[in-house]
Amino acid sequence: MANAAEVDQIQPSASRDGESYVSHRDEIHFKMTGDFMTGVDFWIHATGETTNGQLIIIETNWVRGTEPVWHIHHREEEGFFVMDGEIKIHTEAGSYSAKQGQFVWGRKDQRHTYEVVGEEARILVVFVPGPDSKGFEPNGGIDKYFYEARDRELRTPEQVETEVENLKVNYGLEMFPDLPHPRDREGEA
Repeated sequence: MANAAEVDQIQPSASRDGESYVSHRDEIHFKMTGDFMTGVDFWIHATGETTNGQLIIIETNWVRGTEPVWHIHHREEEGFFVMDGEIKIHTEAGSYSAKQGQFVWGRKDQRHTYEVVGEEARILVVFVPGPDSKGFEPNGGIDKYFYEARDRELRTPEQVETEVENLKVNYGLEMFPDLPHPRDREGEA
């Protein structure tokens, strides 16, 4: 698990005036090495803290098979800008394909997942607080979870259950690890 000094080192920091900052891609990269989204590269360009609770921007590089389980964001809405490759967003209402240069917006409280079409995709993920929210809680946006979970091991059903509850209580993220992922449908590659 990352210690506080390591987490501080990879987060973008505010400039001296306390309002503006520049994210430096080579300074904000980390790879998920635990049992959650193993092997996914993250560059967290803007955090809830650096944007005064208004926005989170995360660049990700996903390899097919590392996508998240079905989940619901109860606190934020989520957009996906495909920088390279192709993804398919799955919701209870339907599925949407997005290729390089396209953008998909997801509303809060909507169960969804996505899959990489092909081998990998680079995505800019944008989170904004839901319409009934006043902004991300200081030091408590979903960006903080990714820092915390980057090397977390989930070896037993009890550890998975504890993690699912942690996400729901602390981050408003409801996970459905027992639902089959769309990429695993029989007869499809």
